[in-house]
Amino acid sequence: MTPINPQPVNQQLMKDTAALKQKKFRDQSGLILVEGRHPIEEAWRAGLKLHHWFTLEDSFTDSLPNANLQPQALLVDDAAMAKMASTHSPPPCLAVFEAPPVQSQLSGHLVLVLDDLQDPGNLGTLIRSAMAFGVDTVALTADSVEVWNPKVIRASAGMVFALKLITLSRESLHNQLSANGYTIYATTGQPNALNYRQANYKGQCAIVLGNEGRGVSADLLKHPQAHALTIPMQAQVESLNVGISGSIILAEAAAQRAGS
Repeated sequence: MTPINPQPVNQQLMKDTAALKQKKFRDQSGLILVEGRHPIEEAWRAGLKLHHWFTLEDSFTDSLPNANLQPQALLVDDAAMAKMASTHSPPPCLAVFEAPPVQSQLSGHLVLVLDDLQDPGNLGTLIRSAMAFGVDTVALTADSVEVWNPKVIRASAGMVFALKLITLSRESLHNQLSANGYTIYATTGQPNALNYRQANYKGQCAIVLGNEGRGVSADLLKHPQAHALTIPMQAQVESLNVGISGSIILAEAAAQRAGS
C-alpha cells in the first residue's frame, strides 16, 4: 500500500474545520465534521457533498475511505489532526461535508421517537440499533441533542447518514402521530405498564424513548393512542440505559415483524 498523495494545507481551513466541533459554527456554516473511514464512506454513499478532507501523513490506503472522493485529501501530521478532531486519539482521516436539509415529516411503518434525548452517545447507539432492526424513521423532538454532533456520528458508526432522521416540535409530533394513526408505545417505569414482549409491533407503530433523567414527557404518555411500556428486570436493577432499553425493544419489534 502507498500513502495518499499530499496536497498543500491552508491553515485557516484547518482552523475552520476545528471550529465545527461546536454547534454554533455548524449552524452558521451548514457544514458537519465526519471522522474515520466508515462514517466518511457512509456520508459519501448517502450523497452528501464533500467540502474537503484530511488524512494523516502516515496513513495508508487500507485505513482510508474505499471511494474515489473528490476533492483530493489534504495531508497533515498528528498534531494538526489532533487539533481538528473531536477524539483524544486522532483518526486516520477526517472530512467536512455539507449538512443535509432538515426534515420534519413522519413516515414509515416503524418509527423511533426520541423525546428530549440529551446524550450524544445514547443517540448514536439508538440510531445504529434503529438501522439494524429496520426502523423507517427516527424522530427527535426539537430539544434533543443535535444529530450532527461529531460524537453522535461516531457512535452511530455513520448510520446517521443511512436513516431518515427528522426533528420537530413536540406539538407537531403529537399532531402527526394522531393524523397518521400510529400506535404509540412509550417506555416508562410504571409497575402496571405493558410488558414490551406483549406489545404488537406488526402494524404502524411508534416506539417512544424519553430523556435520560425525566423519561417520556407527560403529554406523549397521555396521547390517546399511547400505551405505557416496560422491560421486566431483576429488582436490584433500578433502570437500564436508554440506549440499551431502546435496543432491546427494537430487537423485539424486528423479530415480530419478521415473523408476521
